Amino acid sequence: MNILTEQPLHVIIQDLTPAFIAYVSCQLQQATGSYNEQIRDSFQHIKDWAQQCGYDPSALKVIGIPRTNGAQLVGYECALELPESIFQDTEDIQTKQLPGGRYAILSLEKDSNTIGETIGRFFAEYVPQHQLIVDPQRPSYEVYYEHTMDFCVPIL
Repeated sequence: MNILTEQPLHVIIQDLTPAFIAYVSCQLQQATGSYNEQIRDSFQHIKDWAQQCGYDPSALKVIGIPRTNGAQLVGYECALELPESIFQDTEDIQTKQLPGGRYAILSLEKDSNTIGETIGRFFAEYVPQHQLIVDPQRPSYEVYYEHTMDFCVPIL
């Protein structure tokens, strides 16, 4: 038996406030090489942009918004939450507001070997066991911390 299936999932239900973000969009189906490398480069690009705008990137919340087609990851938005709404869209940096509302928040270790399996367990086990209904109108997103991450799933 896989050791992960014995680990409890750490989930809380919480109302989140809307967040204003600046982001770089990665189209992964056209990616050459590693997705991780492309995503890492995009996060560095948005952090460099934030610093040029006078922000301290280390003080900003780091957010990733995966875009999927079925189970296939096809795109990823690498974002930083900004303290105020600014509209300085450039050719590759865009801004928008992430919607707030009720979310199921799965907290997990930032371990690329287990993230996908843990998120899969969340949808296969936790969602049906707790009779949650995922809101298809709002995006799921990831909030990154030094050693952990929160996977935020909008629910009705």
